[in-house]
Amino acid sequence: MIEQYISKSIKCKCGKVHKSRVESIEINDNAIDTDLIAFLKANKYRSLTVVCDKNGYKAAGKMVCGTLEKTDIQYKLHLFHNDFLAPDEYAIGNLAMGIFGESDIIVAVGSGTVNDVCRYVSAVAGKEFCTVGTAPSMDGYISGSSALIYNNLKLTFETHPPKAVFFEPTILANAPRNMISSGVGDLLGKINCLCDWKLSNIINGEWYCDFISGIVSDAVWKTIDCCDGLIRGDSESAAVLLEALLLSGVCMDFAGNSRPASGCEHHISHFWEMRFLLEGRKAVFHGTKVGIGTVIALKAYEYVSALNPDFKAIRNKPRMSFDEWENNVHKAFLGASNEIIELEKKSGKNDIEKLDTRLSVIEENWDKIKALASDAAKPEIISSILKRLKAPITPAEIGVEKELAKQAIIYAKEIRDRYTVLQLLWDLGELDSFAETVVNEYYKMY
Repeated sequence: MIEQYISKSIKCKCGKVHKSRVESIEINDNAIDTDLIAFLKANKYRSLTVVCDKNGYKAAGKMVCGTLEKTDIQYKLHLFHNDFLAPDEYAIGNLAMGIFGESDIIVAVGSGTVNDVCRYVSAVAGKEFCTVGTAPSMDGYISGSSALIYNNLKLTFETHPPKAVFFEPTILANAPRNMISSGVGDLLGKINCLCDWKLSNIINGEWYCDFISGIVSDAVWKTIDCCDGLIRGDSESAAVLLEALLLSGVCMDFAGNSRPASGCEHHISHFWEMRFLLEGRKAVFHGTKVGIGTVIALKAYEYVSALNPDFKAIRNKPRMSFDEWENNVHKAFLGASNEIIELEKKSGKNDIEKLDTRLSVIEENWDKIKALASDAAKPEIISSILKRLKAPITPAEIGVEKELAKQAIIYAKEIRDRYTVLQLLWDLGELDSFAETVVNEYYKMY
């Protein structure tokens, strides 16, 4: 299915020409021994840096190195020894200092963090990179951007996609169960992010593409049908999940940004990731947090679908001053607050004049907005899928306390200049009430 979208241009009804920059995707049982080596030789790469962490080395790195030993291609293994590798300044600097100087290409062996770090360093160093994936755990394998932690804040840096990616279904199926459920969580997030994208199209006139949205949606529901196979550890089902995640990456390339793959469910995940890092807590897989954030986001759409707003009262409702907002941001974002404040100064998401303009559009289009909210997937559907995979469905299950859960719902919208259902609830003066409702539901047993 994915082959029809790569290495070609597609003239779309939306008015744009879509193109994916990745040149080759190989998903088969000989991807390492045969396809990787053929790719390296065809492109005349004579020296490489193979990059992985300890888990990636066990999963596929040792196999990659063993395969290279049988060729005349020179390589250096750069192994991260951290028990947990964060995509931060340390990892970037560590790899930058350890690259084999004559390397023609960097070979990333692993999943999310290793790929983001290799993507960034290779782009800055002016080198190509390719990927040997070890788990269907996230959607960023063929992305043209890196999600990195800089000054304690999760930011997206435009870089470049890999030249090629290689996956063996057996390796994917043997990935830890929590990594597979993380991949499903990341994929389920697309159900919400497509709603957020359409919502912004209605309210802000943001460009929206039915073709791209359809590709992502079809891939998500096809994977949901394979959940029983994923539970059994079936390699074909693992390949279906991976292809769906890769299609999400292709669609980001088509769109030129992450709109088809990331909405407020990701912003909630980023908020918790940032706070866990700042507080020295053990990290939780990205897709695991996204799955929980997706349930919350769909609860938000359910909440919106039940509203009958009094727009006159909303316009007259007192709003928090910038100084009050800034004080709360310092409390919520701790050491990353200055970047959030600067983003708001540039974007003015909470500016009263911009709010008044949006409210006029929201009022005019309320029937469309309410229909979108009513048609959104029910949060119970996502919860039931995650339960089948034994994945967490509530913030408490990953160690998020009631106050931190509430802060995420209220302040996650500040992480990106991107319109989502959480911004809509703020516009309607309902965000605090929604947050209170959700956390009371989640933490009623505490």
